[in-house]
Amino acid sequence: MKKTLLALFLAAQALSSSAAELQFVESVPDGTVYGSTMAARPQAVWLEMIGSAAKTLDLEQFYIADSTGEVLEPVLEAVKAAAKRGVRVRVMVDKVMMTESGKSLPALKAAGVDTRVIDFKKAGGGVQHAKFFVVDGAEVYTGSQNFDWRSLKHIHELGLRIKSARAASDFARLFEGDWALAGGAEPKKVLQKKGKAEITAARPEKAALNGGEVSYSLSFSPAGFVPKGADTEITELLKIINAAKKTVRGQVMTYALTEHGSRRWADLDSAFRKAAARGVKIELVFADWGMGGKADRDIKALAKTENIEVKISVLPEHSSGFIPFSRVEHLKYMVIDGETGYVTTSNWGPGYFLTSRGAAVIIKGAAGAAVLEDIFGKTWAGPYAQPVDPLKEYRPVKRN
Repeated sequence: MKKTLLALFLAAQALSSSAAELQFVESVPDGTVYGSTMAARPQAVWLEMIGSAAKTLDLEQFYIADSTGEVLEPVLEAVKAAAKRGVRVRVMVDKVMMTESGKSLPALKAAGVDTRVIDFKKAGGGVQHAKFFVVDGAEVYTGSQNFDWRSLKHIHELGLRIKSARAASDFARLFEGDWALAGGAEPKKVLQKKGKAEITAARPEKAALNGGEVSYSLSFSPAGFVPKGADTEITELLKIINAAKKTVRGQVMTYALTEHGSRRWADLDSAFRKAAARGVKIELVFADWGMGGKADRDIKALAKTENIEVKISVLPEHSSGFIPFSRVEHLKYMVIDGETGYVTTSNWGPGYFLTSRGAAVIIKGAAGAAVLEDIFGKTWAGPYAQPVDPLKEYRPVKRN
């Protein structure tokens, strides 16, 4: 008996010391009832990761938005401090948001940070919407949080810290390709160099998560514009929805079948409808930012489908008053059958999957699904989400 217990203990020790590790990280809007006890908070995680960098720190962000005295300020100071202590630090942002990012880049450059601006519209047709950073080739952070002080304090967000050299390698490959593009390299060809992706649905990696064991895989957007050997996000997302047997629960900021006058794209919508038709119970929460426009039609139509329930979440204004571009559900995740989780940087519309840079993590195992179910449950049953009204004329939300 003692030998058996010792063997189990040694096996657990071996897993904890050698396996990858995942940690959910939730941004909780100040003054709301949100906040899963099964997830960490982003500022502390970011400071720890950036502060631990000894050799390299690569950050690929949609944009940077700082405010004096606010919660992103110490994070940016930590980035500068890393460069000053000899870490090779590179920061890349998208051209479309330079009005905002341009306020922070000069100080980063002055501290020794190498910066580039990628024109992803020119390269892929959309925007660089992924949000991730890689530390020392050993760990990665990715998720819905932009490098924006509001994303840490006033927006509901969800990300993942991944302690894994293999995951770091895959994200580093993505970063190097986009970095080359930002430097003027020819699109697509750069992403086909430097070996194949290591973590895919066919080659998942085991990981520890909150005391349990899961496996996970990585996938990227846009379709046709991912690193060599990597999975395409929309393909993998459709697979897990098509495999659903009991429940699909998810939350995202925006949901649409068309964008900017583009042709109608119904792949995701069809997957939801087919799952519902075979008896899967689907519950979805969308942010109020998606209402009052063309997306109304798509959301209301989806909500009329048998076995599909849709709620719209409206976060309360902060006690300090109106804060532009904040107080919104911005997280992007799904949990299926209490077993499979999906966390992404992509909203659910054609542009995000077909023309914009994005990154996603699919997690298999109850330990991962439990966190997402907890976060979803607090939203679904909370005071901010109400069923969408098919007859209501929603008005656009004031953002600025």
